[in-house]
Amino acid sequence: MPNWTGTWAGGRTYQTKGGRKVWVIRRMVDGHRLQIALDCETERQALAQLALFEQDPHSYKTPGQRDAEARRQAQETTEKARQEAEARRRQDEHEAAYLDAASVARFLEHIKDRTEKYKKDTRYYLSAWADALQGRDLRKVEPREVLRLLAQWDTAEQKRIAALKAFCSFLVKKGLLDPAQDPSRTLTVPASRPEKAIREKGYTMATIEALYRTLNDQGSRDVLLLHAKLGLHESEVQRIAAGKGKIALVPGHQVISGTVKFVHKSGRVHTLSLDAQALAAAQRLQTHGAPTPDQVRHRLRLACEAHGLPRVKVGELRHSFVAWSLEAGEAVTLSGNGVPLALVASVLGHTSTVTTKKFYDVSKVPSMIKLPLNLEHPEDPQGIKSAA
Repeated sequence: MPNWTGTWAGGRTYQTKGGRKVWVIRRMVDGHRLQIALDCETERQALAQLALFEQDPHSYKTPGQRDAEARRQAQETTEKARQEAEARRRQDEHEAAYLDAASVARFLEHIKDRTEKYKKDTRYYLSAWADALQGRDLRKVEPREVLRLLAQWDTAEQKRIAALKAFCSFLVKKGLLDPAQDPSRTLTVPASRPEKAIREKGYTMATIEALYRTLNDQGSRDVLLLHAKLGLHESEVQRIAAGKGKIALVPGHQVISGTVKFVHKSGRVHTLSLDAQALAAAQRLQTHGAPTPDQVRHRLRLACEAHGLPRVKVGELRHSFVAWSLEAGEAVTLSGNGVPLALVASVLGHTSTVTTKKFYDVSKVPSMIKLPLNLEHPEDPQGIKSAA
């Protein structure tokens, strides 16, 4: 108990051991005795506190109590802000989009059906971007920074931009990057150099026939044949060989022996008609597998050099197929009748054959372009000589 030393308007006073006088409010409130020691220096200050107490005795706090509560609230606010900042940091780290080895590996798995050269080039240019970005979160990289980094390289602008945009597009599709935060969003892949655009592409049929005769590897001959006769992309030949192309037989027709259905480079399902030689080549590739694009390129280069032939690039056989089709191709249909798709589109009022093909073309055996291309080799299995 305090050692009471006197009274005042609010109650009593006592003196501490240190000699300090303390004013104490003593009141009955709602049947309960309240006793509050004030932290005042003078009686005048105590009377001011008494007036505040009497205004609202239930919520009254001394200045010291109010200061202590304010400090506690400030500490709680600071701690809450710290915890929220830490939570945001952890969430930010969890959602961050990085161009690192793990993410590039996932992207390369995503494009595994593309050619080995494309994947190799893409890996190289993404590695260069990763070095330039130095582990930064892609969400926090501004397009102007990307342009500044791009300016440090003197070569391959088109491929560098294409690789970064393809990678960022993959992250967007996977929900790992918001389109509004895509650092490549303002970049445009430049058009190919005019020199490349005007350079003559493709080969004569005589060159490809001679090259076919010089190849000693059946797998490479089969790949060359499908490129030459069907105008396929490298990735499409690889998909067909990997069993991702469904082969069906068409019995009883003199030219069309089967069809192959696969996912086109554009992502749409595509069906091609095959003559006997192309059908046999596709079946063999599915049974025995195809050499890799790099192996095919190497074997073609060696064969061309050894026999004095022009350098043949598989990617340009597609251009050759178009030229040969326009110059000497013959349209073959299953029944021997039928009209071109463009005429059907015109009758339906379609401005493009795309709509007609996508929504109305239900033919299971499409027309085939027959070329006067004689692809023969002494070691070809019996029964698959060129049908030209």
